[in-house]
Amino acid sequence: MLSEKVSERIGQLRLTIGAKLVSLIAVLLLTSIITLVWLSTRMFIDDNTALIQQMNSDTANGLASEMRNQFGNLSEKARILGAMMLEHQNKGSRAYQEFFAGDQDLSGVFLYQKSAATEAKLIDSVVSVETKQSADPQGVRALKVLMGGGGFSLPQLEKGDVQVSKLTLPDGSAGIAVGLPLIKSGNVFSHLLIIFFKQSLVSRSFSNNDLVTTFMVDRKGQLLAHPDATRLANHPDASSLGVVQQLLQGFNNGQTRYVDSESKQVRLGSFKMVGFGGLGVIAELPEAKAFEAAHKVQYRSMLIALIVLSLSFFAGYYFSGTITWPLKELTAAAQKISEGDFNIHLQPKGKDELATLSESFNHMALGLVERDKVKETFNKFHNKEIAEKLLSGEVKLGGERKEATIFFSDVRGFTGMSETMAPEEVVEMLNEYMTRMVRIIRAHHGIVDKYVGDAIMAIWGVPIGRPDDTSNAVKACLEMRKELAVLNELRISRGQAALRIGMGLNRGSVVAGNIGSDEKMEYTVIGDSVNLASRMESMTKEYGTDLLISNNVRTVIKNQFIFEQAPSAMVKGKSEPIEVFRVVGYVDEQGVQHKVETPYSSY
Repeated sequence: MLSEKVSERIGQLRLTIGAKLVSLIAVLLLTSIITLVWLSTRMFIDDNTALIQQMNSDTANGLASEMRNQFGNLSEKARILGAMMLEHQNKGSRAYQEFFAGDQDLSGVFLYQKSAATEAKLIDSVVSVETKQSADPQGVRALKVLMGGGGFSLPQLEKGDVQVSKLTLPDGSAGIAVGLPLIKSGNVFSHLLIIFFKQSLVSRSFSNNDLVTTFMVDRKGQLLAHPDATRLANHPDASSLGVVQQLLQGFNNGQTRYVDSESKQVRLGSFKMVGFGGLGVIAELPEAKAFEAAHKVQYRSMLIALIVLSLSFFAGYYFSGTITWPLKELTAAAQKISEGDFNIHLQPKGKDELATLSESFNHMALGLVERDKVKETFNKFHNKEIAEKLLSGEVKLGGERKEATIFFSDVRGFTGMSETMAPEEVVEMLNEYMTRMVRIIRAHHGIVDKYVGDAIMAIWGVPIGRPDDTSNAVKACLEMRKELAVLNELRISRGQAALRIGMGLNRGSVVAGNIGSDEKMEYTVIGDSVNLASRMESMTKEYGTDLLISNNVRTVIKNQFIFEQAPSAMVKGKSEPIEVFRVVGYVDEQGVQHKVETPYSSY
């Protein structure tokens, strides 16, 4: 029972517009801010990831190139020393002294020879002064440790595979050994070189700044150079790192995101093969440190969002009242109008949309009062332009004499054509044709008076005249000529017959007024000028043209168009022949003549 009462109570709750507005504002702001913060942070992180990976890649590529040059230069020096040793030059000679004096990091060069029946044996060596002064003056013990350590393989070196391994130099310092094939004999190398040099030669190139850590590993993932000397001495195995694992899989270069198994940190790393002895260079940094700024921005943005949301909530609550009260007034006014009470006058407050709506309500109420008065009058007229002018007071009811230009047009052969077509096709054809023609008439300020089957009657100059009415009427006829050609191309493409029309244009005095009964009235024009325009349209059949105009029309616009005088003709109701003219084209403002003729303008 209690749950049912609670449910019923909730169902009866009614949220006010103010509460809805505040809730909507809160939801929209919260959604927008959270989305904006998330998107901006995500884009910032994505952009930073790309930049950081590019930075790591550039760093790794630069170090790989530097190491390749260092090892390449060192190898060239060693090979020169090896050649001198093969020539059995005096070890105390100046040439040897210059080699070690010019490269303080070089500790010794050892020459091995491999015969077919025996293993490779040390046949000669040359060492630095520091090595000579050490407890292992010839470096023999260091060589023995190197060969037994497992990181250096003479058999592989004999096959031509360069060997690189770290070792402890005779003077007790950290060093690196490089094995180089020297002279090839058959499928193997008969003479081999082993170089000892100080690890500092390469370590000084690797740094550990605030962001990026760089280091170098051999082909087994053992550290050869690292900015952290403790890590280099106590934890030399780096093969478990994700970035090193990818390098050991044989990729030349790449980027990866991985979790450090020791620190459990997510890191962004790039690697690049040096191109010497299977060495690889890595540049990496912790992801947390890389995106520390982004997370700070995210936290501050969320804090600002919370403050903005709180302020927006109170502002929305305050301003919602400025909306709800006018809406209540509008609701009451709408209720009155629905009951037929149009006596409404709202008092708009302010200049916002609600004030505009209140004023519109007042105008609407006045309009509804007037509606009943003009409804019957409006319904008597089918022509929109005429009706609008009547309602606006521009045209008086009753007849008046006007000077007008009258237009008649007719589709040639329509009766025979319609007999071979289905009624639906006839209607479709007329609608398509009249839509295009009427659009042109109205675009040139003409008024369509009536449709009689396929015929169109239009007038210029009534109820409101323009100085260029006659010119507009002729321009409309030329445009209709061109539009008919466009329509015929469309009809022919659809397999339909082309249309031909006749147009007659006359200018003269007419009586314009409302003709009809009490039930239905029509604004139109009557008079001899109208009859003559109709007869001229019929005469186009005899003259084989689509447009004839009277001399009254030509006299008004004779400098604006190109005419050809047709033979005079007698028409019913006229005692004298009338002059008629064909319209060939028009004359532009620069006085240039332009012909407007189509395949359907003459026949």
